[in-house]
This record gives sequence, structure tokens and C-alpha cells, in this order.
Amino acid sequence: MRMSSLAENDVCGTRENESCQTRDGDPSVIQEGKAEILIPESKNVFYNPVQEFNRDLSIAALTVLAKEHFQKLEEKKIEEVSNKTEMSNEIGGEVHKDGIVIIEALSATGLRSIRYAKEISGVKQVIANDISETAVKSIKENVTFNEVDSLVTVSHDDAVMLMYAHRHPSKRVHAVDLDPYGCPTQFLDAAVQCVTDGGLLLVTCTDMAVLAGNAPETCHAKYGAISLRTKACHEMGLRIILQCIETHANRYGRYIVPMLSVSADFYIRVFVKIYSGAAMCKRSTSKLSLVFQCVGCETHVFHPLGVAHKFGEKVNQYKFSLPHAPVNGVCEHCGQKFHIGGPIWNGPLHDESFVSELISITDPERFRTARRMEGVLTVIQEELPDVPLYYSVDKLFSTIRCEIMSMMLFRSALLNAGYRVSLSHASKYSIKTDAPANVVWDVVRTWQLSHPVKTERLSNAGSAILAKSPTTVVSLEKHPDANPNSRQMGLVRFQENPRPFWGPGTRAKTNFQDQKMEKSIRNQGKHSKKQRKRSRSHSKSPEIRKKNMTENISNSSDNNNLSEKDTEMKEDK
Repeated sequence: MRMSSLAENDVCGTRENESCQTRDGDPSVIQEGKAEILIPESKNVFYNPVQEFNRDLSIAALTVLAKEHFQKLEEKKIEEVSNKTEMSNEIGGEVHKDGIVIIEALSATGLRSIRYAKEISGVKQVIANDISETAVKSIKENVTFNEVDSLVTVSHDDAVMLMYAHRHPSKRVHAVDLDPYGCPTQFLDAAVQCVTDGGLLLVTCTDMAVLAGNAPETCHAKYGAISLRTKACHEMGLRIILQCIETHANRYGRYIVPMLSVSADFYIRVFVKIYSGAAMCKRSTSKLSLVFQCVGCETHVFHPLGVAHKFGEKVNQYKFSLPHAPVNGVCEHCGQKFHIGGPIWNGPLHDESFVSELISITDPERFRTARRMEGVLTVIQEELPDVPLYYSVDKLFSTIRCEIMSMMLFRSALLNAGYRVSLSHASKYSIKTDAPANVVWDVVRTWQLSHPVKTERLSNAGSAILAKSPTTVVSLEKHPDANPNSRQMGLVRFQENPRPFWGPGTRAKTNFQDQKMEKSIRNQGKHSKKQRKRSRSHSKSPEIRKKNMTENISNSSDNNNLSEKDTEMKEDK
């Protein structure tokens, strides 16, 4: 049985709209999109205003899914399809007999389910579930208040048991949304079974410290993969959760196709389609890789768990073999040893046509976070799909203690050498490229020739890298394609911190609008406060400390004498 989802990421806001909107100034009603949520007098509801971007993106993704669903019905010439089932990006709130069914397994206030019902055209039913009796009461009140009783079915059940009840092929649903507090893996086994073929699974992870390499052993226990401390930790987190979903699906003869994978703020969010097929499941080993990361220069080497060889004319005709060891124990660039992480998903993170559809329906009149959606999705569209992880420019040059090269110049050097290059939406200092690692380091070496470093400052890795001469002819002339279109268009590509005290909140406390939990405020900078107090006490001279100690002893003896006199007076009385 899982925890109450009152502590889930469920409500609105971005930097574009830092304070949540209230209806006609009514502080007891919060409005997001077309949904209005009642705030109880006790204010005992988890309310994270940073998550509106997450919900807007989910609504756009499910809108595209519903559109695809009706296109398939038209292709099959289903007679029940009528004018009411024609898709519209603006019209929602009506029951469609042949529409999609959505499960929000961890619903909390019901905001997300109500928005799905009112803002997505082509919905048959939304099941808003929660295990908490208090949360279910809140969901029912909000559903009635928004007049979507015909679309939203409120469920009071364990999330896993609800999804297991829909695992039979005749009862499967078109979409499942999982947005828990922390790790979602306890729900994945049921989720991958209850989604119909071609259906969408939406999963959020907020335990980024685990996925980013701070606790590799915990990551393995939860996700079945070792996380690494790397500048590309956010993309590695995306690839870890994708491999986790894939391995869960493979147990039941199913596999995933990632539609969209996003790292934003304090969480990651993946949108994957689920399909059935034993032949495709066999190819999963070739989609998963171990990661060898050099401890000196942080260069990555990928080792697939299996190799799939295409043969014959049929689409899914493959032979499978085991790979050979990719490294000899030390890094060829700096001579340092490797850390081993993974396995991670090594295939594409996004589907290009799906991302294009999302961009086409991103409307500022519909989504308050439309500017950010357009910017992030455009950068995602520019990403190289076949290049896992990325380099960080600041890390490359800090390895050799050299002045940092500009992003434009670095991109130009790789493009002039004949290789592809792009950004990653996960980091504004990222370099995704299909250039071999030795070419990347040749660019660094060439730059260092005109920006020399002090050899005494170099680490062992930096000395080994600069000891080699460049073998690639590197041109530092500006390339016409070095400036990405998203930058030329002036889009909002990388979000700043959305608001003070932003983050996933806490499991048991209330996070309401602009208020922050008292304990969190009290603990801000507690370690630095202790350090300052300790340093002040040590900074005093020995004479002052001796004088203070004498005064303390004197005061203590005076107190003892007073207590003795008090005792004598009581005895006399």
C-alpha cells in the first residue's frame, strides 16, 4: 500500500506566472487552465506552483494521442464515428463514446484529471484515483465544482491494484499518468500491463539526487542501474528511467517507444508508447548499454548489452550476439581508470513527428507556459537523436585548467571538421556531437595552443591530454550553422529557477502557494550558521576565553550559594 498522494506534484505556475491565479480575487479558488480548484479551510493540500509546465505539456501530449486515436478509427471506417468525435484543439468537456480513457493513478486534488477532462477533445473517461480518503473527498468536491461528473470517475483505491484491474486486454486504457512523490518504480509493473497497444505512459521522477549519481547503490536498488556523477547527469537520469520502464515491459512481451523525454526544474518527465511483440523484445539488449566513464577527463564509452544484426528482407529479421569488451582498463586520452554505470537506454529520447505535433498546438491562449513549451520543444527538436549523453564545455576546459572557449566557436570547430553538433535541452553548456572523443580533445588542444596554461596547475589527466599533439586539422572560423535556430528566434530555451524555495516540497507537510514550510525556512543555511558560531568562539584570544570561563565558574558558585540559602530559609519556616 502506497503513501497518501497529498504530497504529490499537483498544481500550477512558472516563472512567467509566478503567483497562481485566483478566480475573481477569491482566495479559496485557484484557477489553472479551465480548471478551478477549491482550497479547504485547513489549507491541507499539496500545492506546488512550479508544476504547471508539467501539466501543460501532458495536456498537449494527450491531445496529440487523442488525435491519433481518432485518425486510426477513421482508417478502420468505424461507423460510430460522428461529428462529435472530430478533433479540436480548443473544445473539451464532452463525453466521446469512442474517445480515449485516461487513468491518473495518483490524483491528490484532482486538478490534473479535471484539466484533462475540460481541455482535451476526444476523452471518454478520466479515472482520478487516490488511496487517501481525504484526497478522494477533495477530488469529488472539485469534480462537482467543475461540472465534469460525466467525464471524471473518482476512485478510492491503491494505485497498483487499480492498474492491475485494467491489465486484461479488453480493459486496458489509452493513457496512464504517474506523478508520484520521488521514485515511480513501484507502480511500473502494473502500469506497463494496463496500457493498450500504442497507448501512452507518462511518468515523473523527482528523486534527482539518486538519478544524478549521489547514491549509486540506491539508484540500483530502485531503478536497476548504477548512476554516475557526470555533467550529463540529467540526461543520464532520463535514460535510466527509460531502461527501467523497458525492462518492466519486456517481462510481459511488451516494449517502449519514447515519444518525449524532458528534464525540467527539479524533475524528469518521460512520455512513452507501449507496444506488444516478442520479436522486438529480443532487440532490447541492443538498446541498453553500460557506461564507462573516465575518472580523469569524464570521457564516456558505451558498451551495449547485446548486438542485433539485420539479415533477410523481413522487417524484424535479426540475429543476436554478445559484444566484446570495449575498453582495456584505462582511458586512451588521459590514462586514468573508468567507473562503470548503467545500464541506460541508448536509443532516441524523442520522436521527431510527435515533437513537431506538440509545437504546432502550443498556443499562448491555451497554455500559460506556452513560451517555455515552444522553446524547450524546439531545442529538443534540434537534438541529435542518435548520440547518447553530451559533453560540457566548462568541464572540458577545467580538465586542462584553460580559459573556456565560447560555445559558438566550439560548435564551429566541430562543424568545420565535418561532424554534426547540437545542444541538449538539459544543459545550456552542453555539446552533443557524433565526433569521436579524440576529435573533441583535439579542438581543446588547438585552443590551448593560443591560450597556454601553467603546467604546474595541471592535473595528471590534463598533463596526459596536452602531452599529445592534435591529429585533426581544426578550423576555428565561424560556421554558418553554429548558431542554432532556437537561439536566432530568441526562444525561452533554458529556464531559470522558477521562484524562491522552489522544488518538490516535502512528503508530509503542506506546500501552499507562496508559503514555505516552517521547517525548511528554519533550516536554511543551518550548516553555515553553525560554522560561523564555531569560528567566532575560536577567534577569541586565550585570555578572553580564560576570563569567560572564570566568570562562568563564579556565576555557578553564586547560584549554588543562593540555592543553599533558599534551602536553609525553607527549613527555618
